Amino acid sequence: MPQQLPAMRKLTDRLSACAQLSKDDIKALADEGVKTLICNRPDFEEPEQPSSTSLQAYAESLGLTWYYQPVISGQVEDAQGDEFGEILNKADTPVVAFCRSGARCGMLWALSQRHQQAPESLVDQLKSAGYDMPDFFTRLMK
Repeated sequence: MPQQLPAMRKLTDRLSACAQLSKDDIKALADEGVKTLICNRPDFEEPEQPSSTSLQAYAESLGLTWYYQPVISGQVEDAQGDEFGEILNKADTPVVAFCRSGARCGMLWALSQRHQQAPESLVDQLKSAGYDMPDFFTRLMK
């Protein structure tokens, strides 16, 4: 039976976001041609969560580039969005970013684009990707 990947939320032609990945998910993404993974989930958020170092070693063994940018849920800062943008600018594409649900990745992407795109456009793109984050949308619009 083929590997069932977590639901991908397409943010741009170069970037998708999703929930926590397993080693099987990483293998399937590599097989699909993904070049870079960004892990935005801190280690030990949940007891059963795989460690970032074990996933990184596996991803790199498959030829993927790995970035670890842990961000605490509910505490996404503008500067972290800028850092996410710097990672995206140098990353080979396509890129998949992941955290517990994918929401932090969406927020980080939007914050990374806030100087290039109108807030309304960012909110529309997030909504089109399936995100419903009214508090964050209000934050973007300020």
